[in-house]
Amino acid sequence: MKKAILSSILLLSSTSIFADTTMCFKENHQSMSTIENTPLDGGICAGKNTIADMKAKGWLVDDIKISQSANGMNFIYVLKTPGSQMASQSNFSGNQADMEARILEKLEKKKEAEKVAKEIQIKKDLSVDGKNIYVNKCQSCHGEKGESTVGGYSRPLNTLSSEEMRHSISGYTNGTYDRGRASVMRPITSTLTYVTLDKVSAYLESIK
Repeated sequence: MKKAILSSILLLSSTSIFADTTMCFKENHQSMSTIENTPLDGGICAGKNTIADMKAKGWLVDDIKISQSANGMNFIYVLKTPGSQMASQSNFSGNQADMEARILEKLEKKKEAEKVAKEIQIKKDLSVDGKNIYVNKCQSCHGEKGESTVGGYSRPLNTLSSEEMRHSISGYTNGTYDRGRASVMRPITSTLTYVTLDKVSAYLESIK
């Protein structure tokens, strides 16, 4: 999807007045020494041509932008043929800057999407372990989905954040919370860690 969107933005070869200019890019590349022989995305490069290929076909590198990413480097190349004539240099500069901005925006959105996806995956992994912990240690008193108030003594677990669970468990463990069914909870909480609670919280969140 990302390649299709960026290619449609960057494909200038046959659809604009700048028919002899194109822009290609590569994101998260690891080595400066290998970039010229790495297929680039976008424009005429279209995931198939390297800078070396483009040079062999008569294209010149008019400009290059390099930025650091979390997983390597991002490269943006502006290429043109030797005989290309620009209708207006200022017009072209504006177009180029706009395209570069859109590429960088896409890369930024992709990084944000990857971050969100990673967080979702972490919660999913936690919930898998959390289910087993909850069923064996908590479900008999707190209900199938953490909905029980255990005789009105406690808040439903499925309404608590992971931080709130940590605070409550600490109270049971160190004795500052000593009412209701605290005597029943204390032996259980002494075996629970913050990581365990995060897993239980992730599981309850996943079944809401």
